[in-house]
Amino acid sequence: MKWMKRGRDSITKRPLFLTSLIFLTILILIFTLYIKPSRGASSSTSIPVSTDGVLDLTHWSSEDIPTIPLQGGWEFYWNQLLDPNDFLDTAKPAPSFEQVPGAWTSYRLSNEQSLHNEGYATYRIRLLLPNAMNETKQTLAIYPKSIASAYQLWINGQFKGGNGIVGSSPSNEEAKSYPKVIYFEAQADWNEIIIQVSNFSQRNAGIWQPLEIGTAEDISWIRILRVSAQSCIVGIFLVMAFYYGLVYINRRKERSALLYSLLCLSVGVRTVVLGESTALYLLPNLPWEWAVKFEYISVATTAWLLILFINREYPKESLPRVAKCIGVVLIAFILLFIVTPARIYTYYLTPFTWGVLFPSLIYTLTIYIRSAFKRRKGSLISMVGFLFFMTFALNDMLFYTAHLPTDDMLSIGLLIFLLTQAYNLTSRFSRALQEKEELSLTLQLTNQHLERIVEERTLSLRQSNAELLQANQKMADFELFRVRLLSNISHELSTPITSIKGFAKALRDGIITAEAPKYINRIYTRSLLLERMIIDLIELTKLETNQIKFHMEDIRLLPFLEELFHKYEWEVERQNIQYDLQVPDEPEDDLWIARIDPIRIEQVLSNLISNALRFTPPSGTIRLQLRILQTPQTETGYTAWFCVKDTGTGIPPEWHERIFERFGQAQQKSESDHNGSGLGLAICKEIMYYHNGEIGVKSELGSGSEFYFQLPAWKGSLTKDEFHK
Repeated sequence: MKWMKRGRDSITKRPLFLTSLIFLTILILIFTLYIKPSRGASSSTSIPVSTDGVLDLTHWSSEDIPTIPLQGGWEFYWNQLLDPNDFLDTAKPAPSFEQVPGAWTSYRLSNEQSLHNEGYATYRIRLLLPNAMNETKQTLAIYPKSIASAYQLWINGQFKGGNGIVGSSPSNEEAKSYPKVIYFEAQADWNEIIIQVSNFSQRNAGIWQPLEIGTAEDISWIRILRVSAQSCIVGIFLVMAFYYGLVYINRRKERSALLYSLLCLSVGVRTVVLGESTALYLLPNLPWEWAVKFEYISVATTAWLLILFINREYPKESLPRVAKCIGVVLIAFILLFIVTPARIYTYYLTPFTWGVLFPSLIYTLTIYIRSAFKRRKGSLISMVGFLFFMTFALNDMLFYTAHLPTDDMLSIGLLIFLLTQAYNLTSRFSRALQEKEELSLTLQLTNQHLERIVEERTLSLRQSNAELLQANQKMADFELFRVRLLSNISHELSTPITSIKGFAKALRDGIITAEAPKYINRIYTRSLLLERMIIDLIELTKLETNQIKFHMEDIRLLPFLEELFHKYEWEVERQNIQYDLQVPDEPEDDLWIARIDPIRIEQVLSNLISNALRFTPPSGTIRLQLRILQTPQTETGYTAWFCVKDTGTGIPPEWHERIFERFGQAQQKSESDHNGSGLGLAICKEIMYYHNGEIGVKSELGSGSEFYFQLPAWKGSLTKDEFHK
């Protein structure tokens, strides 16, 4: 087990070495893509530059320099589409001389005004080739990488093709732009190249990327190498997308694998439509407009997926608000790319690049730096890979905004970065497998100690058995309590039933004649008592067994109590008892709220008022009180204190707790007129339990009683409807 751990640590502690190895692999691809084959080129050989539309190549040797860029000053004819016949005329128009490569929007004509990107023009250059090539009529080739947005080309008076359809207005132009090799045979002395270009479709305009000239063999070899390298890179992206997509399908918890798969797919789409434009060879009927849309949409999608991926990988270091803002802006640009043509959305490349993509890179770099400082697993190698990616991304930003004369190399940076992320994901899966193996070894060790574990479990079962015996004993005690309780219920019910039977038998046998109404009234009274006792017993049993559903509401306490006070006012005053209400008189006290079942709380107050009526003599007093008490130990911090205070007979202190039990009242030796079911206060106690409240009594024999209950309360605010009520 130790050697396995040492082997794993030796790998995970060398991310810089692995990153360097990956970078070395990528350098080979860079040289393949962008370094021209030299075949023994001399460093002292200078590359010629054209001047005033003339390029002298008499000293050029394809053995020393395989290809030469057609750069320098070209003849430029703005808003003119000229063909070779036009240059045979002695009255040909006067040209201006402009630098190629370069978008014509950077040109300044005689009026010193920059040209608009929409328009058309003719480029012309004359080449003076070496005598050796002239004599052998060697086949040469021109390699225009990208001319925006349509062009047609003549060499030595012969039409050699082009891309798209050149037009003088948006209606008669068909845009198409992708690398294309054009072959021709060298002529003695001077060779002429004429290119008609029109652009009404995008931001770039003219010959904005280099043209290369060389032997047919060298140019073809360069083209094959670059297409092969790009296809290889796209293949790597697609394989990684497919592999990690399968990882997610087999393990849905690995959202990072899904995001990584989509990220690889998005980068692959961008790569296949840029550079050597491999997609246009695989799909020759793909419209140029959609190829450009795929380019822009894939860039925005890549940035969005990158932010989602890093937030998933490093959630503690991420900044959710920043990520959401960038994501919303990226989605808005994606919609813009979809619904508008290239001649509109390509104008937003600069704000999109520096206002959206660059902040996305800074945000991602910030997350990697924070995770590296916190020493998250894999953060260092990820940060190094992202620095490579950011370097290439900045190169592309400056290249596409015409600040650097380099080339599109973002795919290389993305490949470096994605390989580092693949290493991190693979390391995570390897660690999971390693942990599984360690768990298996731990399980084997655990099985070796199985006897000791079984013994411990047996001891635990014995202890549990003893606890069960104690629990059974408690259940037996509860059963005894239930039997005794039923016995008490039977006894209490038998008392009124016996009285009813005795009075009824006496009336039937004629023993009672003169005082028959009196005894009939007693029978009726006992019947009511029996009925009330049965109803209370059923309700109490339902409360104890959770068979009653409470309908809780947020109720304002002061109006609720005032309404109940007036509901029982007539019944109390009818017995010649003074009845009053004492509540807080501050204006804000009307805002106190409690969550209660109004019907059940009214039942509690009704029971307490009924008890006060039964035990308060005429000319006595019954008072309802409400106070708000501050109770920091409760959840709301405040308690509503309700009280029903009377001047009745009072209750001895030893009965204060007993009266809230079943038939507590029935055990008092009081007058028969005061006898109730003995279950009312027990029901009130159960109702308060469901309200998280308390109920109690303060009383002395002969000094009246104060029955009170407390409920959690808080201060609310009046709604508009409540105010009008």
